[in-house]
Amino acid sequence: MIAIVTDSTVGYSTAEISSRGIVSVVPVNYQIGPLFYEEYASDRNGNYMQAMAERSPCKTAQPALNNFIRTFQSLTERGCDVICIVLSSALSGTYSSACFAADQVGGNIRVIDSATIGAGMHLLVDEAVNMVKFGLSFEEVIRHLESLKKKIGIVFTVESLDRLIYGGRLNNAKAKTTLNLRPVFVLKGKICFQCNARGNRERLDELCSLVPDNTRRLIVCRCGEETDVAEFTQMLKGRFPTVNIHQRVIGPILSIHVGAGAFGVAYVVKE
Repeated sequence: MIAIVTDSTVGYSTAEISSRGIVSVVPVNYQIGPLFYEEYASDRNGNYMQAMAERSPCKTAQPALNNFIRTFQSLTERGCDVICIVLSSALSGTYSSACFAADQVGGNIRVIDSATIGAGMHLLVDEAVNMVKFGLSFEEVIRHLESLKKKIGIVFTVESLDRLIYGGRLNNAKAKTTLNLRPVFVLKGKICFQCNARGNRERLDELCSLVPDNTRRLIVCRCGEETDVAEFTQMLKGRFPTVNIHQRVIGPILSIHVGAGAFGVAYVVKE
């Protein structure tokens, strides 16, 4: 049997983890003020946005090594081959921790650097689950995932650059949030600045234009329940009328790095 392991930034709910059956989720760690937490399924993290607004510092850390070791051991002892899909190694040490844990445990464990985060990982892990259920072999799944991850991307924008700069995920003096300007980014392995858009309409137009024409699935994601993505979603529906568009609220780990009001869309293109 093939088991899929991923990290909590994938954003699955408790019900989604259960419905996929073969997925184990390793929590990523974070700090808000003096308190330390583990990120859980999306319906189990409490009101982290309010806590972030009220307390500092807000920081993230890679998953505890023992969490990966315990997960891998449990699965290999049950006779499973393990495919572990984690967030981009350019943005986190999670990949290194998972690789080290796999070496410690032994067995048939393969760790994949997804080169994406959050909703992008959601798309990749969903595909992995479908491949396993369809009956592909371990090596076939690995090969397809390595190819597929190159077809997944995220475009997003933020209201403030403070979180990205503080977390060390952005070093680009061209990005601005002054006056009526808001930056637009793409994520392909790492965060890349695209432009500063003037006004909300220009920002939405720019975000939509960066989604490839041959997209087959979309997930609109936002930081905070109150962030309004209705107009953005309608624009995407107008451009991709036959594509199902799902919506997600990102969890505490990604929220700490992008801040309230951030939003964007993850996509996967056709083979």
